[in-house]
Amino acid sequence: VVDDEPGMRDLLSRVLADAGHEVSTVESGEEALVLLARETFDVLVLDKNLPGIDGLMVLRLVRSHQPALRAIMITAYPSETSNATARALGVLAYIAKPFGVLTMIDAVDDAVAAGRLAGRAVGP
Repeated sequence: VVDDEPGMRDLLSRVLADAGHEVSTVESGEEALVLLARETFDVLVLDKNLPGIDGLMVLRLVRSHQPALRAIMITAYPSETSNATARALGVLAYIAKPFGVLTMIDAVDDAVAAGRLAGRAVGP
């Protein structure tokens, strides 16, 4: 989970952990890039509006070395343009804040399931 708002990070961490997911959190795009270079994750939940390197740029940079990483973009300032850009970068869900916790749990569960299906789809 990448979000510059401590309350949002804590909420998402708690809710997703309670739903059975292992969660790491960082507060900036720069920290996200460092963590993603060191560790492998199933799903990236990423705020679009981050100070410094914004969420869309983080996603662009991550795609160069982890093209299959499943991503969910969250934003307090949704727009058709950023939605289209995020979708072009392969996000599975573009979720406007405020959102219900069940919406986020479902999106992360769906992303994990999509990864499992993709892993099984590799043929001979």
